[in-house]
Order: sequence, then C-alpha cells, then structure tokens
Amino acid sequence: MKHLILVGLLLGSACVFSQEPLSYSRMLENTREIDLADSLQFDTSPAEVVALDSFTVKKWFAHVLPANAGNKFKNRRFSLAGKITQQPNFDLLLLLEEKKSDSTGMQVIYLISVKKNGDYIASLKAAAGGTKKRTGFNISSCLYRDYKIVQDSRITIDDKAYYDMAYYKINSGGRFVSYPKFD
Repeated sequence: MKHLILVGLLLGSACVFSQEPLSYSRMLENTREIDLADSLQFDTSPAEVVALDSFTVKKWFAHVLPANAGNKFKNRRFSLAGKITQQPNFDLLLLLEEKKSDSTGMQVIYLISVKKNGDYIASLKAAAGGTKKRTGFNISSCLYRDYKIVQDSRITIDDKAYYDMAYYKINSGGRFVSYPKFD
C-alpha cells in the first residue's frame, strides 16, 4: 500500500511540474513574419530563429520528426525561422532542424503548411546542407509570390555528383503539389 501511495505521489508531482507545450498562438508571437513580396530563397543558416522546446516540437511538428528514431531529440535542436501568415486558408512555418553527431553535421529547413489553428497539413524539405558519412547534401528552394516552389538538389556520394530540379505549387488547401515544370 505504501508503494502504491508513493507511486501516486510521484506521478502526481511529475504532472504538476512538467512543462506544457506552447499554444499555437503563443508559439507564433515571437516568430518573425516573412514578407513574400516577390520571392524567398531558403537558407540553412537563417539570421533570426526562435528556439523550441521538445514538448512544443512534439505537439506541433510530430509529422516532421523521424518515425523510427529511438531518441528523436538526441543531438538535435529545433527552431522556428519564420512564418508566412498572409494566406487566408493556411500558415507557412519554417522549422530549422540542426543535427550534430560524430559523422553527421546537417541543417534542414522544413517548409510546413498548417491550418490557422495549427493543425498539420503538409511539409517539404525546403533546404538542407551538410554531410552524413560520405554523402554531402546541398538542397535549396525558392518560394515565389504565387506559391510556386523551385527546388534544386545537389547531392555528392563518394565523390560523384547528382543534380535534380523539382517544381511544386502550394494549392489553396496548403498541399504541396508536384509539377513537371513551370511555364
């Protein structure tokens, strides 16, 4: 009986003192608004970011996290690099993930579309840079005012280079639709 009471007290105190994730509106308060006047080039080292705690990342960005990783936050930091809230149907968020380990040093910018209440719609790796073992990554994207995205991927594996261009358009529902090319 004493053990049951002790376990109950420990669980109760853990719930009382645990950190709550930020609400969607509170998370966006400190994030800078990005003006999409003409186009936006995504960079893996943005000047201004807002660090996020693991509880907030788990709540709002669970779809972006790797599903099979045992410890999803080991050697990783997440930050919000900006928001675009001009569209009436959805918001676009820029999430920066920084991964560091012995053989890996990567930075990834995710372009994430969410409903106005924060519910996840879709995401795209807009930029990535770094190395993983003997592979070098350099992915960049450009978002245009009409919500078209041109993505340029340059990957080097064992000193052999691979190049690819991908074209997307964000539809009125916030989904990334792949296109063969833009005219």
